Formats: sequence, structure tokens, C-alpha cells
Amino acid sequence: MSDSLLQPRSLSMAIADRLRQRILAHEWAPGASLNDADIAHGYGVNRASVREALKLLCHDGLLQAHPHHGMTVAVPNAAQLREALALQQWLGRFVREQGSGLPDNSLAYAMLRMAEQRVCLGHVPGAAAGWPAQRSRVA
Repeated sequence: MSDSLLQPRSLSMAIADRLRQRILAHEWAPGASLNDADIAHGYGVNRASVREALKLLCHDGLLQAHPHHGMTVAVPNAAQLREALALQQWLGRFVREQGSGLPDNSLAYAMLRMAEQRVCLGHVPGAAAGWPAQRSRVA
């Protein structure tokens, strides 16, 4: 992983951003376990920063915590995906209606991004057309 060096904007937030991109690009399938030591080694950072990043992604709903077993990529069910899609459509209309009067850091934009991420998480390239994406044991 020869990404450019991470700068302490908050290191854990920078790591979370990179991991979010990788999750949404389906580098890890839904249900895949994430190893904090491997991630820390890959980015050349300490495990504590990676663990904090994983907690942020868990809070965002992209990861699921399993006590004493680490974190896995979330496996959204069909109802969650339908809800996320409906929210994405509704919030998208709301944002468009507001035009340029809505600041980039508005709650509507934040919620829209979260809904978009959930929808993306459920659409695994190459998976069967039905929802949800099937659980995978790929690491």
C-alpha cells in the first residue's frame, strides 16, 4: 500500500477515509473480517489509530463490531437497503430543491452521503441481482 503519507488531520480520520473508500470500492466483501494489525502495517501507522478509525466506520454503519472477534464489513439486509435507497432518493430531491443555498457541511448532505454509502455497500459488483449482498469470508 504505497498511498501517499497520511498526515495527522486526525490520523484516525484520515485512515477511516481511506478505509471507507476501500470498503465502498468493494475491496472487502460484506462480512469480510478486517485485521487491524495488517491495516496498521500496510499504512505504516500504529494499531490504536486503526482501531479508532474502525470505530468511526462502525458508527457510520459500514462495519459491524463483534466483541472479542474484531470488525467485519457490514452486511445490510434487504429492508436496510430499501430504506437507504428511499432516503437517498428523498434527500437527493431535497438537496436539489435547496440549490446553492445549502452549505456543503449541512445535515442533509451528511445524511445523503451516509445513505449513498449504504446503498453502495449493498451493491457488490458481480453479485447476484437480488438484495442483499451475500456474506463473504474473504479477508
